[in-house]
Amino acid sequence: MKKLAFIILLALIVSLPCAAQAQSPQQTLNQHMAELQKNPNDYALREKIINHVQAMRPVPAIPEEARRFMNRGMAAAEGARTESDYRDAIQEFQKAVNIAPWLGSGYRNLAVVQDKAGQYVQALQNLKLYLLTNPPAADAEAAKTLMDKIEYRQEKAAKESSPAAIAAKKQKEFEDWLKKIDGRRYTYRDSFERITQILDVKGRTLIRGFNVEPNSPVHGPRGYTEFKRYEIRGRVVEGPVISAPPEIISTQHIFTISEDGEKIHMECRLGRGKGREYDYYWQR
Repeated sequence: MKKLAFIILLALIVSLPCAAQAQSPQQTLNQHMAELQKNPNDYALREKIINHVQAMRPVPAIPEEARRFMNRGMAAAEGARTESDYRDAIQEFQKAVNIAPWLGSGYRNLAVVQDKAGQYVQALQNLKLYLLTNPPAADAEAAKTLMDKIEYRQEKAAKESSPAAIAAKKQKEFEDWLKKIDGRRYTYRDSFERITQILDVKGRTLIRGFNVEPNSPVHGPRGYTEFKRYEIRGRVVEGPVISAPPEIISTQHIFTISEDGEKIHMECRLGRGKGREYDYYWQR
């Protein structure tokens, strides 16, 4: 009798681990879903969930909440005009695939709006997940075509964001800006001395001169006299420091051309401090 009781007890002990290890497909899915909620960016886990759901019979139904976020994402995408609008759509589709991570159309739509928002890495990842859901052949082929296009846009964006590309873009912007102000004359009139200070832009050269009116109290020749030339290398043009005898403070002129090209601000620096300042306005 004791021997029989021992055998029964031993059988129960042996069978306990098997019972503990046995899980239904739904229980396994629930476990994966709990892990995904902790780390929604775990794409390997999303692949595992998709593959697991593919083998489940019946396939789990799409929760109503996931469908609601899909509809909201579609509404956001349909009205999108800016990158910010597409980011709004991304948030809605992301919520849908977080609730139902086996939802193929969710990954496809998410990838489309991520592509529009310039999020190329994420778009490619989500298209790969979409392909794992075994979409119809025509849809799978369309997804692969979109992946090729996104890869091209990704490579192009990488080139355009390189230091050399950024420098070339800035140089072109400077060249275009310089062409815009080429030939313009900027003036500042001193009504007391009856002298008009003049700045002319000629190509890459800023020419400083002045025009003395006939009735000016200042001694010297009348009419226009060119005073100095400066090279334009950017919006701020700095003249050289003019050396002077010890009893005279050294000076430097700094010209700042406005971004719209409407005026030029001149600052006269005396030694280490500021001297007089003028605003020259474009003479239309």
